[in-house]
Amino acid sequence: MTTDSDARLPELTARRLPEATALLETLVNLDTCSRAPAALAAAADWLEAQLRDLGLEVERRDAPSGPTLIGRAAGRGGRRLLLLGHYDTVFEPGEPQRRPFRTHGDRAYGPGVADMKGGLVVLWEALRALRAIGWDDYGALTVIHNHDEEVGSLSSRPHIEAAAREADVCLVLEPGRPDGSIVAARKGVARFVLAVHGKAAHAGVAPQDGASAVVALAHKIVALHALNDHAGGVSVNAIVTRGGTRANVVPDLAEAEIDVRVPTPAAGEAVAARIGAIAAVQDLPGTRAELAGGAERPPFERTAAVEALVALARGEAARLGVELRATATGGGSDGNFVAALGVPVLDGLGAVGGAYHSPEEYLLLHTVPERAALLALLLRRLGRR
Repeated sequence: MTTDSDARLPELTARRLPEATALLETLVNLDTCSRAPAALAAAADWLEAQLRDLGLEVERRDAPSGPTLIGRAAGRGGRRLLLLGHYDTVFEPGEPQRRPFRTHGDRAYGPGVADMKGGLVVLWEALRALRAIGWDDYGALTVIHNHDEEVGSLSSRPHIEAAAREADVCLVLEPGRPDGSIVAARKGVARFVLAVHGKAAHAGVAPQDGASAVVALAHKIVALHALNDHAGGVSVNAIVTRGGTRANVVPDLAEAEIDVRVPTPAAGEAVAARIGAIAAVQDLPGTRAELAGGAERPPFERTAAVEALVALARGEAARLGVELRATATGGGSDGNFVAALGVPVLDGLGAVGGAYHSPEEYLLLHTVPERAALLALLLRRLGRR
């Protein structure tokens, strides 16, 4: 049933597009490289002010890597809602100064404009519109802005998981896919480092006395590549390799960093066991291998509860005249941690954009008020259910 308050939400978000764009410009021009703690701390001061302006009580959890902000509000009943959005980016320190926010027609550009600073603005605009209609039909509202998602959320993960254990549902403001789809499943992520040790020798005088770690690693990389099962949703990629010092030296050390994506926990366990078996094989006499690492983000699976969220989101989008699709992706998010605890998650609710993590990253400005209205309508439905 559509209420008068529901009908006001799209109007409230649409009329604020100029103010939302100005907020986005300020946010994009803040330096928030994941590996720049001082810059992250400065940006968190501004972010904290935005959350307080929305009527949230804010707790700041400082860590050597940067601050995580946790905003909370209590309602008069209904469900406990968790909203996630990171403010760090993959770009190097100083990138906003070298390449500041700019627009060209409906497109906005700048470091992190879609992933995921646009999502933060969508979240704020949705809460601002809900506040304007006096919304408090929820049990508890928790908003987390973390500083380290792009590097694995090592510091913020405990705070996210603690909030998830007290939540009934979680919405994540990662960007919508380029075609506007939201995200209903994400693969789990694992990372390994495989180091092969050999024996150094002069490559011209006594090559027979050496054991090439690089050659042995090459055998293992071929075996690792054979683990790929694209039909089954498993990908294994030795993304960074290094070894050797000079062309006339048989190398005694070679390493590979391995990225693994899996659709289910069982698939993750199976591929980890096979990587371990590959590491244990002596491919060349005089060499040995060491394997380190493991799972970083568990899979976020499309369960029946997630499917119900998708149906709800599609229904609310239809009220806005939008046909909404849901998809799966190989990239992880903080929603993976929440889903692994059994809390239903819907992701990709941020503004629509593309070319993430590249100098061409963009955001479609007209989708900021659209997604803010969708998020506001979703929160209204979820809070009272």
